[in-house]
Amino acid sequence: MMEGCRIVSYLLTNELRLLLGLCLVAGVVQFSLDRQALLLAVFGGGMVTLCQAAPLPDTGVVAVELLVMAAIARSRLRGWENRCLFLMFFYEVGVGLWDFLVPAWLGVAFRSERFLAADAPEHLAGIWAVRLLVAAAVFALRGNCPSSAELNEHRPSSAEPNGRGPSSAAAARLVSAAAVAGLFGAVTLSQQTVLPTDEDEVGTWIILSMILLFAVLFYRLSRQRETELELARLREEQAEILERDYEALSRTYDENAKLYHDLHNHLEVLYHCLARGNVQEAMQYCEDLRTPIREISQTVWTGDKALDYLISSKVALARQEQIRTEVKIEYPRNTNIRSVDLTTILGNLLNNALEAARMAPEPLRFLNLTIRRIHEMLIVKVENGYGEAPVQENGALVTSKENRTLHGWGLKSALTAAERYDGSIQTDYADGVFRAVVTLSFQPVKTEFKSH
Repeated sequence: MMEGCRIVSYLLTNELRLLLGLCLVAGVVQFSLDRQALLLAVFGGGMVTLCQAAPLPDTGVVAVELLVMAAIARSRLRGWENRCLFLMFFYEVGVGLWDFLVPAWLGVAFRSERFLAADAPEHLAGIWAVRLLVAAAVFALRGNCPSSAELNEHRPSSAEPNGRGPSSAAAARLVSAAAVAGLFGAVTLSQQTVLPTDEDEVGTWIILSMILLFAVLFYRLSRQRETELELARLREEQAEILERDYEALSRTYDENAKLYHDLHNHLEVLYHCLARGNVQEAMQYCEDLRTPIREISQTVWTGDKALDYLISSKVALARQEQIRTEVKIEYPRNTNIRSVDLTTILGNLLNNALEAARMAPEPLRFLNLTIRRIHEMLIVKVENGYGEAPVQENGALVTSKENRTLHGWGLKSALTAAERYDGSIQTDYADGVFRAVVTLSFQPVKTEFKSH
């Protein structure tokens, strides 16, 4: 009877160990866990339990568990294999460390060597305590374990906090604290005299805890470097977009200046046409003049000059390429949203929309822009038709261009700007229509009027 209870306890703790490990790694790396990956983890827990019942040495059991996790990473988590395997390996080291420390310290607290006996109920109670602690940590970080549907809705990257939990930085801080506490617990355990322990085993765990701590530091430094490199690429992308928009605006102003420079010539032609009674010819000449005027006319969309120039230039470009446009804007005045950030967001979304609409079949050659204020939220929605469905990898949109180093940073740049206002970018596409919705939180800014 006791043997059966022990095997059932091993089975449940192994299942929890694998499932919690996958969820914790998902919280740090920000990838999607689907149902099939979880089922593979459950199957792997059963295999590990069979190895324990064989019995295999602890190192063999850990090796089998790592192989199961590697198989899951290889089959279900494509694009994340190396990073996930790195985290899973050190997760196994960390959990193994705490599986040793918690029963040992419970033995010290209760002055009982039974907590160190692998077959004793007291030892299993210590293992369950570790599983509950890990489960509590995963529950606290549940916002970092997004579903596939959520990742399809949100920013490419990942990396994006979804608004329902802390960021992956919180998971990294928690793992760092656990590694430091594990090293401290192993060192102090070697100094206690209440419970006799195997010095070689304690020494091994001290070394492993130091390796674990260095691995956590290395991982955090590497992530910081990746973040810095990505920010550098985003700055380059923003500079490229601003330069491209500036060139478009310069062309518009050149056309405008040319039109006004030639105004007296146009008036002279119209005067002579009307003087000779050629009313029809004068009307046709006026119609020819109205076309470039309509294309370069400046509409006040928001009251912000930079935004109005950007929107007008994109609308004019779309009309030149026979892309139907519809603009509906309800823009709040005097907010803390910086013009440069909103220009970055709109510039990227409109550029992507124009590029996709150019390739769309005739019924889907359209671009719609809607900006609405809902209380203290600003909603920006861009809709456009497309010819070929967008490309996705690991639930995130990626560029379809060949050189991904130079392209594909548009949405990331827009997301970086949106995150400054606790914002998010959601995307979806169906039936030839792509939709991007940006949500920004803003605060009204009071303006002071000076009396003279």
